[in-house]
Amino acid sequence: MKSQLLDLRLKKKKIAFLINSFGLGGAENVVSQILNQTKKQDEFEFELILLENEIFYPLPKGIKVTTLSSLTWEDSAIKRTLYIPLLSYRLKKYIKKSNIDFVLSFIYRSDFVNVIASQFSNYKFALSNRVSASSTYADSSLSSKINNFLIKTLYPKAPLIINVSDGVQNDLALNYDISRSRQRVIYNPFDIKKIERLANENIDINTKRDKTIVVASRLDPIKNIPMILYAFSKIKEKMKLIIIGNGQDEGELKELAKRLNINQKVHFAGLQTNPYKYMKNASIYISSSNSEGFPNALVEAMICKCSVISTDCKSGPREILAPSTDFSCELKKGMEIAKNGILVATNDEKALKQAIEFLQQNPKRKELIAQSGYERAKDFNLESVTKTYIETINRELA
Repeated sequence: MKSQLLDLRLKKKKIAFLINSFGLGGAENVVSQILNQTKKQDEFEFELILLENEIFYPLPKGIKVTTLSSLTWEDSAIKRTLYIPLLSYRLKKYIKKSNIDFVLSFIYRSDFVNVIASQFSNYKFALSNRVSASSTYADSSLSSKINNFLIKTLYPKAPLIINVSDGVQNDLALNYDISRSRQRVIYNPFDIKKIERLANENIDINTKRDKTIVVASRLDPIKNIPMILYAFSKIKEKMKLIIIGNGQDEGELKELAKRLNINQKVHFAGLQTNPYKYMKNASIYISSSNSEGFPNALVEAMICKCSVISTDCKSGPREILAPSTDFSCELKKGMEIAKNGILVATNDEKALKQAIEFLQQNPKRKELIAQSGYERAKDFNLESVTKTYIETINRELA
């Protein structure tokens, strides 16, 4: 019997998920959830390969983790980019040594490493595209120029690109001339039962739910948290703002809250393993990003029955909040009351203020939006999304 089980294990295909790190982030959360879900199937043997030595999210017991460098998020973007050739070489060697059959990479730098390594090894692979590249790398910085060059050069070599939203797929097709025939969309997964269970835990902040706004985000420029602080400073109603997360802009944001004289009403909760308990104790969730792929925290807030407000950035928010509309549309000014939430134009502080006031002044409509958002979130349940990933890997291996 033991011999038969051993033979079965040996016949399993070895699948590796490759990602920059396992620190806080949407893609990292997705990989964590999928890996934890895959222990329920016996077709493949999964493992995790990291470019950087950082682990935040939980991993299933027994999962093999390999780190290709000692880099961390504190290293400069240029330094981490310069490491791509070396990391590609290390990945190639590891795949050959470990007999990996398929590598699915997440986030651009890991995608670049995956493509380069594949050119010197005989293994099958796919890329997972998480954000709208043209808006993420729209500025004239050296980092953006390098990333745009690498996307245009390396992405066309991939046999399959899994996009996290239709907007992201459209971006690659229109702005990077990548054939739609080699692309597909798989939305992010959410363990709804687990989120609801964790949301019931107590928080250490004294709040009134209908007077509380919550934000969960990396604190860096593309998330545009100052927009929220400026809008919140103009709200006359007595409310509390809870900001969950950390990042390079944390110090500046705290200083801005002081300058706006709202620091007594703004609570910086820092990095939290359970943001859901804060979401459940707030009635409004805000996402102010200038660019997204598929905003995980937005859906998580919907599961916690927050009424959500999001910038109508590329891409993801419109597909989630107003799925019957044209996802290529983008508000240039003002707000749009959608079925599952409210969309506001990016960088439109006045529209964000109006959206908050609308929800506070219309409690019945606010509740209807929250309930509709909760029903929409069920479309992204973990089991069905994981099944789609398994089927996709099977097709690529075949």
